[in-house]
Amino acid sequence: MDGYELAQRAHALPETFADRLEPTDLAAVREYAEVGEWGEEIDLLLASLRAGQRSVRPAERSELLALLKAMGMPTEPVDALHVDQGD
Repeated sequence: MDGYELAQRAHALPETFADRLEPTDLAAVREYAEVGEWGEEIDLLLASLRAGQRSVRPAERSELLALLKAMGMPTEPVDALHVDQGD
C-alpha cells in the first residue's frame, strides 16, 4: 500500500464508523483524518469502538488491520474488537 492509498483509506474511516462513535470521538477522529494524523486517528477510533463495546464487520476489521500493518503500528488493539459474525 503506497502513501496515497493509505491516505485515501484512512480518510474514509470516520464515515465508515460514524454510526458507532460518540459525537465527540467522531469529531476528533475526523479532525485527525483531515490533518493526516493516521496513527492518532486509528488509535482513537479503536479505543472508542472498544470503550463503547461496538461491533465491527469482518471486512472492517481487516481494513483496520491492513492500515495498522501498512503504518508499522501494533495490531493487537484490533484483536480486542468485537467482530459481528452476522449471527
